[in-house]
Amino acid sequence: MEGFEESKGTGPFGRGLGAAPPHLINSGFTGGGAAVPARFEVARGGKCSYVAGYHMRIAQVITSLGHGGAERVVTDLCRAAVARGDAVLAVSLRPLPPPGADTLVGELRAAGVTVTALGVTKTAPWRIWRLRRTLAAWRPDVVHAHLFHAALAARLAAAPGRRPWKLFETVHIADRRRGLGGRFWLDRRTLWRCDALVAVSAAARDFQAARLGVPPDQIRVIPNGIRPPVRPDAGRIARWRAAWGLTDCARVLGAVGRLDPQKGFDRLLALLPDLARQVPAGERWGLVILGEGAERPRLEALARQAPADRLVVCLPGYRSDAAACIGAFDLFVMPSRYEGYGLTLAEAMAHGVPILASTADSLPELLAGYPGGRCLAGEAWTGAILAESAQLARGEPRLSHTVDDMCAAYAALYAAL
Repeated sequence: MEGFEESKGTGPFGRGLGAAPPHLINSGFTGGGAAVPARFEVARGGKCSYVAGYHMRIAQVITSLGHGGAERVVTDLCRAAVARGDAVLAVSLRPLPPPGADTLVGELRAAGVTVTALGVTKTAPWRIWRLRRTLAAWRPDVVHAHLFHAALAARLAAAPGRRPWKLFETVHIADRRRGLGGRFWLDRRTLWRCDALVAVSAAARDFQAARLGVPPDQIRVIPNGIRPPVRPDAGRIARWRAAWGLTDCARVLGAVGRLDPQKGFDRLLALLPDLARQVPAGERWGLVILGEGAERPRLEALARQAPADRLVVCLPGYRSDAAACIGAFDLFVMPSRYEGYGLTLAEAMAHGVPILASTADSLPELLAGYPGGRCLAGEAWTGAILAESAQLARGEPRLSHTVDDMCAAYAALYAAL
């Protein structure tokens, strides 16, 4: 690709990185006793130089590296870039998750990605300016920002005429929360600093275009991709259901996502008394929600309202194999209030599981043409609708967009600009 060739010591990749900012010490970024990835050479004074043979230097910037759809996409993009021979830096504005909750961080580092965190917190918001020093030191060719705070920080890190990199941003969500007028005002005022804006769905594109006051065709659409999930056998399904306390349940409804108001699990759990009345005599049904978040106490309180003789509710927390676990559900439910794409919905479709989803943003777009799927406004859900959907037969799996498709589309975009 023109503009991406190099010889050692010349061209865009043969430049020294300079001394690393303090927050990068011991992060695998530079010398001074820290572990240095093989793609870097350490010179005297702890400075790093980029080793020839890598096609591009890419910095992926995101608000945090916890568990979520955008975080999963960033991880997939980083791994694909390393596989192509690119050098990749993943930057989290917030501190990295604690040990045991940092599975994505471990995955990134195992793939050869350099990972760092700026340490931004509510009491130390000023640390967001560390991004300017981080990028100036690392000197990427591409900066790809995800989610509002990371995108704003990347825009302010340097003006277009004063930076050597191209700035790409991905809109992952149609954020319909109230009180975000100031955020969208900042978004509009700084949009000129962005070289390319991408949305993960047509719905997210249209929402963002309306908020920014730009024509929709100025925002590209690159759908999120998934890996074909492992289809569990009967033995594995039985073990999972036993671990969730659902062994004797005739039907299992399931959902996957952060325990957050956005996901609408509260209105799903509020339907449990009504659903219990629909369970056939002599049967017990189960509901499992895989995920973690601040809404757990409230959701657990709602779950306790379920009649125990008819319904068993389990909130086992986050699982790294949640995509495979969906194969143990008789019905996948997604009662979201707003969305950008819906990775877990795509994973459910890849299993051929019956689906009941809300009409939030991208969900009808993604579910269109799926025989076992139904979209209905969340406020119109009833126990009878849940019970009817739970008794549908499984259909043919459908894989909408793959990780490879997504990564190839972004790689082409990077190269084009």
